[in-house]
Amino acid sequence: MRVWLLQTSEQLPVRDGVRKLRTRLLAEALAARGHSVVWWASCFNHLRKEWYFDRDTEFQDGPALTVRALKGFGYRRNVSLARFADHRRIARKFSRAASRSLRPDLIVASLPSHDLAEAAVRFARARGVPIIVDVRDKWPHNFLDAAPCSLRWLARIALAGEFRRTRNALRGADAILSMTSPLLEWALQIADRSAGPNDRVFYLGAYRELDGVVPSALRSLIESRLKGKCVVTFVGTFSTYHNPEIALAVARRFRDRPDIVFVLAGDGDLAEELRRRAAALDNVVFTGWLESAGIAALLGASHLGLCTTGAKSERFFLPNKVFAYLAEGVPIASAFDGELRDLIDQEKIGFNFRDEDELAGAIRSMAASAELRRSLSDNAARFFRSRCNAEVIYPQFVEHLERIAARRGVPSAGSATVPSLS
Repeated sequence: MRVWLLQTSEQLPVRDGVRKLRTRLLAEALAARGHSVVWWASCFNHLRKEWYFDRDTEFQDGPALTVRALKGFGYRRNVSLARFADHRRIARKFSRAASRSLRPDLIVASLPSHDLAEAAVRFARARGVPIIVDVRDKWPHNFLDAAPCSLRWLARIALAGEFRRTRNALRGADAILSMTSPLLEWALQIADRSAGPNDRVFYLGAYRELDGVVPSALRSLIESRLKGKCVVTFVGTFSTYHNPEIALAVARRFRDRPDIVFVLAGDGDLAEELRRRAAALDNVVFTGWLESAGIAALLGASHLGLCTTGAKSERFFLPNKVFAYLAEGVPIASAFDGELRDLIDQEKIGFNFRDEDELAGAIRSMAASAELRRSLSDNAARFFRSRCNAEVIYPQFVEHLERIAARRGVPSAGSATVPSLS
């Protein structure tokens, strides 16, 4: 079976150590079942805001996966008109290139971006190809969060055409999949239909990173400043939607506690501001951006993983970092509502908090009790093995895709050469 995966914001496998997320994990699981995969991506690194390539580029990542990266305009901020323009250009490029390519047997289009998902649905419908939309965010509806409340009505009018593209993509899909139940429910509501047998939730999941090179500076940090401490860690993008500023506020409360240290690993729009505000805090450490082996090593020395949000952020989904924390048996301190809040309570895998006082109380409890740290860590590791292990999730994901394709008369496995971009 020839499968196209459309996803523009995940990091591409252009060097060793890049953390594998949903698209690459799915691609590898498809390849393991004998399918050939084309990943339609972007030449722009969404996380680092830098270019992989200066022109449309195609390359192989193993014998069964071809990456076809399309060049847009790039953008400096996630919430910006430049990002809309970038995604629109990539969608148009995809439509032209796809029409000249060997017809796939199945397409899985991520949302975001809504432009590319709509273009994929249009292509698939015209050629009788089964099309699945995999919803990862309320896109572009969450742009409303960036608008002042008094101007939100105006933002709705300005974004009406974009909302229509999202609705077209979801209504035209043979199946809607998602990473969480609330996101799937939202997508079905936008599509104006109830759930069908093909609509399902597959957690993002993760796997334990057992290999890879850990930077010497990070190894030194772990062995010196973190050793013997209660380590509270945030891993991810420093952005409006995952703003870790509350960690700095709480760190000020513990500045006289040498047994507690806060580590912020990542980069993003807010990095400079966060570093400035933490300049006088000796108990806060910034590591910069880490690849998968470094993240695993840091979390192996951590006792609590932070899931923070911005003041206006959507709080009803499971951020990627949840699975990275659980993979290393790190309990979670979360400001999210919905599914994650329920899982933390039901599975006893950490703490929920709504303000500085509650987060400080959770950290104080962890620092005071080695037994509590062990108990929550054991629960986190157990929950990961049973519900969040990518080695279990993605073979099931592939089997579901095969069943959808089989109902349309597509063979369950196969291989084919992939035409070039030229």
